[in-house]
Amino acid sequence: MRAEDAPIVIGSAGRRLYLIDWFRTALETLGLNGRIIIAENDPTSAAASYGDEMRLLPPYTDPSYADELLRLVDEFEPKLFLSANDYELMHLHVDTNIATGLRERGIFVPGVSPAWQKGCADKLRMARMLEEIDVNTPTTVTGNELDRLLDLTGSSGEFVVKHRFGSRSSGLAVVTANRLEEAVISSARSVRRRADGADALDEVIVQPRVPGSEYGVDIVASLVDGGGLTGVFARRKLRMRAGETDKAVTVAPEPFTEAAVKIARAAELSGLIDMDIFLDDVGMASVIDINPRFGGGYPFVHLAGADVPRYYLSQIFGLTIDSTWRDYEYGVVAAKYQETRVTARGQQSDDSTRSAVEVA
Repeated sequence: MRAEDAPIVIGSAGRRLYLIDWFRTALETLGLNGRIIIAENDPTSAAASYGDEMRLLPPYTDPSYADELLRLVDEFEPKLFLSANDYELMHLHVDTNIATGLRERGIFVPGVSPAWQKGCADKLRMARMLEEIDVNTPTTVTGNELDRLLDLTGSSGEFVVKHRFGSRSSGLAVVTANRLEEAVISSARSVRRRADGADALDEVIVQPRVPGSEYGVDIVASLVDGGGLTGVFARRKLRMRAGETDKAVTVAPEPFTEAAVKIARAAELSGLIDMDIFLDDVGMASVIDINPRFGGGYPFVHLAGADVPRYYLSQIFGLTIDSTWRDYEYGVVAAKYQETRVTARGQQSDDSTRSAVEVA
């Protein structure tokens, strides 16, 4: 297969250089001389210069975004387009018909149905959708419904406050009932306002804190037959940093399989989505969040042996692989660390923003 037969596009990779590395390794393992095209709106981002080629796209909010993305597609004719940005995914799958148009051109665009994409972005809607398919999730209300929540759950224990349409734990607070109203007002002050958002308190959700330990779970469905679950990967979170799992230990996926099957089917899933789930002492799993993309927790199962990029490419190019792509070792602890790379040279500097370090 020639190199030009196997281009893939990764959009908004940002700091996730490992994702580019693992797709590159998968291409090599499968004997594909493919190119990885990076689509970013910041030419100096960590990922922008890390692929085989890079193309600048305007922000997804820019009116020219669709035209520029289609120009990229015309140039490279990629087999796969995936994005690691929640808001860009909403624009692709819900606000426009771009994702549908790409699929009609034979490009694989992993994701969920538009209805579930909306649910993943709106934590109140997501709770209701999970309840409809009989998947456990905490009672969820807006910041204007505190009395109703306390009537349902009582005032003992702790409560979780966060942005209804937020990402990476934005607006998060965990408080007792006597500080609940204060926490909701504080969270509402920092909410990312939407054009149709009338009341800031409705942009905040409140839930009783779920007992048990928190897990990250990736569920994977076929890119060819939507909704057909093919893999479940799990890790227990040991430490969080800036809303993302920073240290975790891999665990067996069985406690989460029932919920995974229901969600994959209802969401018409293709590819991978990332979920946050609490598991209590009697084994009851409660889903608290869903991200329809490669999340920050996937590296922990990949380093333990899973290989979703290889699975993606085998499906896209019609290659037969064995089931080892979903095998991973339990009990593997991994932790993230920080690296820095040069992303541009010869840039103008503003001396007024420099800070000097004096050595005594």
